[in-house]
Amino acid sequence: MPPSLSVGAITFHETPPERLVDKCKTLYAESAHNTQIIGATKALVGELNVESQRLINPGGQRLEFTLHGDDFYLDLRVGDPILFTRNNYNIGIQNGSLGLLSSAERNVQDGQKTFGIVTLDTGEEIAITEDVFDCMELGYAITLHKAQGSQFPRIIVVVQKGRISDRAWLYTAITRAEIEVHIVGQVSDFATIAKSVSNANLRASFLRELLEERKRDSGVG
Repeated sequence: MPPSLSVGAITFHETPPERLVDKCKTLYAESAHNTQIIGATKALVGELNVESQRLINPGGQRLEFTLHGDDFYLDLRVGDPILFTRNNYNIGIQNGSLGLLSSAERNVQDGQKTFGIVTLDTGEEIAITEDVFDCMELGYAITLHKAQGSQFPRIIVVVQKGRISDRAWLYTAITRAEIEVHIVGQVSDFATIAKSVSNANLRASFLRELLEERKRDSGVG
């Protein structure tokens, strides 16, 4: 453990568990256009998303649609970051694709009803159809699994002890940042996670035992 957890572009925010969500959404609001929150569990990520939307975009136009003559809505609002949770290569999205809900206007495109537009981080525009309603979520906060392979200018990492949070998780989360890192949690939890053995090292594959047994059976060595 370093003598200080705040150094250079990394800032540690000592925060009790009951204040984690409030601290993260406040930090997010300081630079919403280039920030991503990363949490360990779906439950925490879900709460962070709801509270962040409530603070940052409470009045955005809601995504509404009609199916089989009935009106429905998703509580996704114009201006919200959006996460796609399933691959759909036909329209250019992958599990983990991120973008911004840039329109909630209904239209007809190539004979198909569309209900808005998500502008991906790449700049590509994805028309919202019935096929993607069930794979769209708020993207203020995401799990590390969804963030792997991506980088963001500014990240907020929520530190909590738990089955998923080990030193490999912490390292991978922090290295998602290009410029600036904010770590939110307790020093004691950070120390426990940083010193823990990676869960990947605990996998019981018995590969070594199998190879040694095969070596003995073949009479090699």
